[in-house]
Amino acid sequence: MKIAAIIAEYNPFHNGHRYQIEETRRLTGADYILVVMSGDFVQRGAPALCNKYIRTNMALQNGADAVFELPALYALSSAEYFAEGGITLLNQLGVIDLLSFGSESGDISLIRKCAGLLLEESEDYQCALQQYLKSGLSYPAARWHAASQLLFSTQTNTSQTMPPDTLTRQCLSLLSAPNNILGLEYCKALLSTKSAITPFTVTRTGGGYHETTLQSDPISYSSASAIRNAIDEADIDAQKELKSHVPLNVYELLKDNQVLSNPSVSDDFSALLHYRLLTAREQGFLNYLDCSRDFSDKICKNLDQFNSFTGFCSLLKSKDLTYTRISRNLLHILLDIQTPDSFLHPVCHRSLTVPYARLLGFRKDSSALLSAIKKNSSIPMISKLADAKFLLSKDSYRMLKEDIRCADIYETVRFHKTKQPPINEFRQSPVII
Repeated sequence: MKIAAIIAEYNPFHNGHRYQIEETRRLTGADYILVVMSGDFVQRGAPALCNKYIRTNMALQNGADAVFELPALYALSSAEYFAEGGITLLNQLGVIDLLSFGSESGDISLIRKCAGLLLEESEDYQCALQQYLKSGLSYPAARWHAASQLLFSTQTNTSQTMPPDTLTRQCLSLLSAPNNILGLEYCKALLSTKSAITPFTVTRTGGGYHETTLQSDPISYSSASAIRNAIDEADIDAQKELKSHVPLNVYELLKDNQVLSNPSVSDDFSALLHYRLLTAREQGFLNYLDCSRDFSDKICKNLDQFNSFTGFCSLLKSKDLTYTRISRNLLHILLDIQTPDSFLHPVCHRSLTVPYARLLGFRKDSSALLSAIKKNSSIPMISKLADAKFLLSKDSYRMLKEDIRCADIYETVRFHKTKQPPINEFRQSPVII
């Protein structure tokens, strides 16, 4: 039995995602596709358009055999921790043979070589990174420049006037495309955890990751950003056009669950965020994940100008702070996600914790997959929350309660917006199709 895994958000699921699942199964011969998916909040620092159970249903109807939840701590972290959290979970299941991810490059050998170079994070690289950060560059830009310096220094040719070799040129190109960057982080995590899982990549086609308009040719896959944008605009014609860019069953799920008319968006959480910032202002925000002292001070200084979640993100944005990082940081505060000790160590010395595998849904014909996980997993598989307290240690259960709290906040805000009955996490069963 060959099992491939995908780490995803499916916000929302679209034709490109279905293509990745189909190509993974076709090219690898995988018997089962297992998905680790973000919960109700996603890595770019925003609520998902619709809840995790609707998105689980989307995945299961379009080729996934089982869906597990990536804990909120990792789902709302930077690409490095997002990837490492997902890989840690997959490693512990004990049955995964392959990790499939999309990339602009499509060259798995190159991605693995570049990941190996970056994983070393030499003292020279760390010094260069800090220098670029101090110069005012954002973390992604500073990382690109520091990596350039590291990769150039690996050349054997001592002539400084010679152009960089082919490998270095190609490695540097990987650092400028979003899916390549995430693929690099997956491969770094596989290497750092000495994983037996083999990476595999499907070449991304169609619209770019950040493109905000739908592709004119439905055969060219539109990005999730473009699809979200079409939904956010609430334009009837644009939403009708969505039928060509997502599977029909996904379109029906979006329509039937009021997502086309009333998607969850960041500004739905404005009042709650403002309250959290006001009540925590006196002690500052240093304890929250990824919040620096400078950023904490900046929040306090500008809090009297708060008008909305997105408006405050734009107000705080600067050359050294990207909108996405600000949005993630504010969600960390809103959701009370604090920095765990394991995040304070460099990648070569840290050991992240994912102490459970929460099952969100599965196909009825995937019983052999679930049986294999139960037999080989080194962590409990949680399908009923009522059982979790008896299966997990106190610290492990604390992490699970963090996921539950995030879901409860999402559902409460959703209820006040749409009047749809909120989902009770303890009463919700996994999705089965």
